[in-house]
Amino acid sequence: MHLPTYRTARLNPVTVPGSKSVSNRALLLAAMAPGRSRISGGLEADDTRRMRDCLGSLEIHVQRAGETWVIQGGAAPNPSGVLEVGASGTTLRFLLPWLALKAKNPVHFHGDSRLFERPLGGLLSALSTLGVSWNGFAEGGVLHPVPSPISHLDLAVDSSASSQFLTGLAMAAACLPDGGQLRWLKPPPSTSYLQLTLHCLEMFGCSAQLNPERWIIPGHSLTARNAQIPGDWSGAAAFLCAGAVLGLPITASPLDPADPQGDRAILAVLGSAGCQVDWLDSQTVCVRGPLRRGFETSLDLCPDLGPVLTATAALAPEPSVLTGLQTLPHKECDRLEASAELVRWLGGEATVVGDHTLRIVPGPRPGNHPPFDPRNDHRMAFAAAVGALRCGGELLNPGCVAKTLPTFWDDWNAMLGIAP
Repeated sequence: MHLPTYRTARLNPVTVPGSKSVSNRALLLAAMAPGRSRISGGLEADDTRRMRDCLGSLEIHVQRAGETWVIQGGAAPNPSGVLEVGASGTTLRFLLPWLALKAKNPVHFHGDSRLFERPLGGLLSALSTLGVSWNGFAEGGVLHPVPSPISHLDLAVDSSASSQFLTGLAMAAACLPDGGQLRWLKPPPSTSYLQLTLHCLEMFGCSAQLNPERWIIPGHSLTARNAQIPGDWSGAAAFLCAGAVLGLPITASPLDPADPQGDRAILAVLGSAGCQVDWLDSQTVCVRGPLRRGFETSLDLCPDLGPVLTATAALAPEPSVLTGLQTLPHKECDRLEASAELVRWLGGEATVVGDHTLRIVPGPRPGNHPPFDPRNDHRMAFAAAVGALRCGGELLNPGCVAKTLPTFWDDWNAMLGIAP
């Protein structure tokens, strides 16, 4: 695929899809909560389809009513087949704790081999203290649930590899009679996602307490709700970066300036590089470029911004430094190395320091260069789109965007004024 370059004098407004992170949390919480829940504005993408299909395989069906998902929740999960999780880390890591505590029979998971190469050890180790076991193989595994029901969860968790371990356990604890508490010895990465989970629990009636070293979750507090999924700051990031690198105003909505999504930090990073950021109303943000300098920022709370900010930095007028990237090697691909490769593809210099820092020095785009391989990673494809805005280029496997945003290329071309 030939990546589109900037062709018009203006950028068209962007409508942001629903948040994937909130959509999959809300789907599972609605499945747990007794009664009928309705979820509006949920993201239609492969990751959320995987969650909906897995719930259906557990005999908790998600019905469609126009743009709304309707879930009758509160029943015990009853596996009726293999759970096909694809490449969806949230689907696997959120379902595992719930099924470990509530399923009565072994549960078979199947998916992309890369997903099962990504960290699971801290979660499985915590569950093993309850008598849960996991028989893993290259493209899946078999979960053997607790041998007898438990009413309260009290676990110390090694969550250093992923905050999703704690999220999955917290949601599972909320459906136990006596809830539970989770403890960790050192702060997990990407703690903004714990705040997001706390917000989602509250959406379904569970008022948990999240402290620096402990999470206390009340039991039997989930209730069916009508939930509205907010716009996805992760999905908006590439479009906002386009305005920054092209030096043109770009508007995006619906977005919430007080949203707990960590990727809202994209505005602060672009602002630090000299862009102007304005809220036009309660849901519409406008970013006006150009980039006037490089930026130095930690992405510990928002690592998914790493790829698109790497591409943006490669087009900035000065060098940039991104830190807090220690979880990137364990994503859908090794995003740290892939981001460095993207900088070099764009003509710059990239230096990886340890497993947490990327130093970027912009440079002129080379005349001849091969197509960029996003390594089957949607966020690397988004980043390549940003990087190619000035000089174009070829991209392999553009369809990998379907994981979280199937309409990305149509939306991208619409922003640039390119006819379908």
